[in-house]
Amino acid sequence: MDILYIVGTGSKWDNNELRYSLRSIEKYGRNIGRVFIVGHKPDFVSDEVTYIPCKDKYNRKHKNILYKVITAIEKSDISKHFIVSSDDHFYTREVDFDNFPVYYQARVIQTEPGEGKKRNNYHRSLEDTKAMLERWGLPTYQTNPHCNTHFDADVYRLYFPLFSEALAKEYGGEMNCLMGNILIHNGAKPQRFIDKKIGAFADAADLINQIGGVECFSISDEAILCGVGGYLQTMYPNKSKYEK
Repeated sequence: MDILYIVGTGSKWDNNELRYSLRSIEKYGRNIGRVFIVGHKPDFVSDEVTYIPCKDKYNRKHKNILYKVITAIEKSDISKHFIVSSDDHFYTREVDFDNFPVYYQARVIQTEPGEGKKRNNYHRSLEDTKAMLERWGLPTYQTNPHCNTHFDADVYRLYFPLFSEALAKEYGGEMNCLMGNILIHNGAKPQRFIDKKIGAFADAADLINQIGGVECFSISDEAILCGVGGYLQTMYPNKSKYEK
C-alpha cells in the first residue's frame, strides 16, 4: 500500500515531526509500498521518497489538502488505493496498511466546537461537508481521526462532482470525511477510533499517560513547546531509510 504524506510550509519544528513519523511507519508499518510526499519536501528527506511538487492554491487549509491529494493522483503513478498521512502521525504498535480500517470518531460529523472552544473555519468546513454528504444520500460518519486514512483514485473519479463541489466551497470540504463516507456507503466496515492529539503536558509520565494505549497519536504546537521531541527520539531512535 502506497502512503502519501501531505506536507506544508511553516513547521514550528523544522519538519522534525515528519522525520519521526517516517521512523514510526518504518518501525511499525507492514505492507508499505512506496512513500510519497506532496507539497513541501524538507532537506533531510532521502531519495527513497517520491516527491510531488505542489504549492498551495487556495487560502483555505482543507481546500489545499484536497488539491494536493488530487495533484498526487494526476501527476504521479501512486497506487489506485493509497493511504493519506499528515506529518504528525506516530504509530506505537504494528499496523498492517493493506488491511487498514476506515476509522471514525463519531457516527455523525460534529460541526460545533467542544466545550470552551471557539467555532472556526474547521467547523465551517465540517458543516459544509455534512450538508454535501446528506445531499448525495451518503452516510455522515466523522472519518477524519488523527491517524492515516484511505483514499481511492477510482472513487475520486466516480464522485468527481462531489469533490469539485468541495473545492468550490468557501471553506473547502473535509477530504477524509468525504472519502471515508463514500467507502462506507460502498461496503467498508467503519471501526471506532480513540482519537488522541497531544497538547501541553507536564512531564514524561504525563505525556505517556495522555498517549495511553492508542495505536496512533498526533501532536500540536503546544506539545512541541513542551519538549515532545525528546520523547519521540526515545521512541524512534533509529534513522529511517526515508532520511538522508
